[in-house]
Amino acid sequence: MTSPLEFLMEELTSDNPQQCIQCISRLRVIGLALGQEKTRSDLLPFLKGEIEAGKFTDEVQVSIAEVLGSFSEFVGPSSEAHCLFPPLEALCSVEESTVRDQAVASINQVGAQLSAAQLQTHLAPIVLRLARNKDWFTPRVSACGLVALAYSACAGTPVAAELREEFKALCVDDSPMVRRAAAARLGAVAVAYGKPLVENELLQLYRGLLVDEQESVRVNALKQTALVCKNVDLLTRPALLKDCFTVCTRDKAWRVRIASAESLAEVAEGCKEDGQPLSAEARLPLEQMYAALQSDHEADVRIAAALRGAEVATALGAAFGKAYVFPVVSQLAMDVNSVSRVELSTVVMELAAPLGKAGALDLVLSCLTVLADDELTNVRLAVLLQLGPFIRVTGLNGEAQEGVLLPLLVRLGDDKNWRIRHVILHLMPQLSAELGPNAFWKHFSSIVEKRASDACALVREDWVKVMAQIASTPGYGQPWAEETLLAPVLALVDEKSYLMRAVVLQFTVGLAGMLSATILETKLLPAALEMAGDRVPNLRIMAVRALCAVTPFVAAAMTREKILPKLHELLSDADVDVKFEADAALESDNLKAFSQ
Repeated sequence: MTSPLEFLMEELTSDNPQQCIQCISRLRVIGLALGQEKTRSDLLPFLKGEIEAGKFTDEVQVSIAEVLGSFSEFVGPSSEAHCLFPPLEALCSVEESTVRDQAVASINQVGAQLSAAQLQTHLAPIVLRLARNKDWFTPRVSACGLVALAYSACAGTPVAAELREEFKALCVDDSPMVRRAAAARLGAVAVAYGKPLVENELLQLYRGLLVDEQESVRVNALKQTALVCKNVDLLTRPALLKDCFTVCTRDKAWRVRIASAESLAEVAEGCKEDGQPLSAEARLPLEQMYAALQSDHEADVRIAAALRGAEVATALGAAFGKAYVFPVVSQLAMDVNSVSRVELSTVVMELAAPLGKAGALDLVLSCLTVLADDELTNVRLAVLLQLGPFIRVTGLNGEAQEGVLLPLLVRLGDDKNWRIRHVILHLMPQLSAELGPNAFWKHFSSIVEKRASDACALVREDWVKVMAQIASTPGYGQPWAEETLLAPVLALVDEKSYLMRAVVLQFTVGLAGMLSATILETKLLPAALEMAGDRVPNLRIMAVRALCAVTPFVAAAMTREKILPKLHELLSDADVDVKFEADAALESDNLKAFSQ
């Protein structure tokens, strides 16, 4: 009989990469069949040997790296998890970057389960070997991603000094690919080092990488600024911003300036101390940098700055947001020739929170009224999808809300575009909670009634779900549902289109538990019984579901005399799906007791 390992060997010799990948996806099953000891002694050495021999394609190697990251339980207790490192170390040296990245991620995943002593014994030597490998640049690239975890376990030991020296060497490596990888890991290494070592050693490396000749290295280093700032002394941060980050906002490469714009809000947060407001010394250079990026000669840089406008306003405060962020963002969003208008429209709405209620009503609301009628549907949708957060900031009580916002919502709720109507429909639960039953019905009764018979099937279907949600809101409940929703629903009973009649059944299923037994027995149950004999099979199926749904809420006599006979009749229906649905209903918990 073929052993699990022999089966694996045979499968992996296939010329079909997909077959090999499927085999690797079953590696956990093979590990379970082999047992923990044989997995450690046979399976993992076999994989390591095959990897070093170059037997696998890149796709297979990625799959191996991914599986080994969560393979610890198949090799024994956590004290044995380090045996997963050798095959992963071999993968850290391959040419393909996706393989290396996954191998590094898996080593970090396994390493997180190990004790500091295990990491010192098993991981630190791997990092040093990879970092000192001069044959090709790929092992050194992988080493960059492992330094932080290894150092966090070795701090205060002689090995820690070796790791720091190797990381220094990686930051000034001849290969730009290595420097780029080192720059991308500066933040994680800063967290592992702690403030004293960051200020004494890492800042010098950070400054060097920020002025590297390679644009991609500068971009990666720049993106680590927030974590670097967070791990230096509070008094050092303003100088760091002024001397280092400001240079990036003026870099000759537009990609670096874009990265500056994308990172500025995060850097501002990184300069804060334990939730305290940003100091004036740190705020001023950041404000100047953002203003410079907003007026950059490259349109892509200006747009990148605008797209981070809400985050910047949150970090730098409402006053800066009103004076500098909002004017530029709103102008770009309403410029028909501007690119990224959809995203910029979203940012305009997101500015409501950092600007506060007064700022949102004074500034954002005027943009909202214009953008909500934009000729591009996606711009309109982007704005309307942010209405929920906007209303949470402004509320619905006030002159501006009553005079502008509510009439706008009513008008959009009846828009010719079904996607717009759909968005407004899903806003109804929030509107109902904010306004209360009387005010809500005063403004939106027409919209609620019309959407029950909307031309779009998705709107009709979601109407039932939304109404059930509103009916369960405190202050609404059964009386409100019966007084306001029944009339538009029952008006559909005699509609020619079965799609409209189906709303009655969907409503019955969705709100059966919220309506009185009297309404169910006298209004909705007769309609469902009648539709159970409709010529359209889909409607009969929905009628069966409605009959099943009302059973717990109507009198037992009604179930025995009306519902059960109809369901038994449908067991011999000409349509097989109707018969299946009727049988399932009779076997359900709602009706099982009556069927016995």
